[in-house]
Amino acid sequence: MKIGLPSRRGADIEMVPLIDTFFLLLAFFISSVLSMSVLKGLPLELPSARGAERLHPEDLRVLTVTNDGQVQLDGTAVTLQEIGARLQATAVPATLRVAVRADRMVPTGRLVEVLSAVRGAGVHRAGLVTDAADETHAP
Repeated sequence: MKIGLPSRRGADIEMVPLIDTFFLLLAFFISSVLSMSVLKGLPLELPSARGAERLHPEDLRVLTVTNDGQVQLDGTAVTLQEIGARLQATAVPATLRVAVRADRMVPTGRLVEVLSAVRGAGVHRAGLVTDAADETHAP
């Protein structure tokens, strides 16, 4: 009687634990990257509006005007004369978008000065940032 030799099988790699491991590494990486972003801002009371569009951060600069009239471009204090030069130095004004965050107590004259400085820099896509309208602020 002849006894056969056991067949040799190669090593198998289990894919399910491998996929689980990569998924956990990906989830850890995404959560750690998101927790590293530091958001700094000024305490503003934004006006509310209905029908406003959501802003997407690509090619967007943010001008902040506080209730005492101070202006900041992306968190750095600037004067009205510096706004145009800084906007022109960073990107092509035709594709640049500027979001103006102004406190609801900012005088209209100051807001117009800031918007005209933005327009003077050649930026044609500027808008005001608002809060979502709710029933308490609705006209």
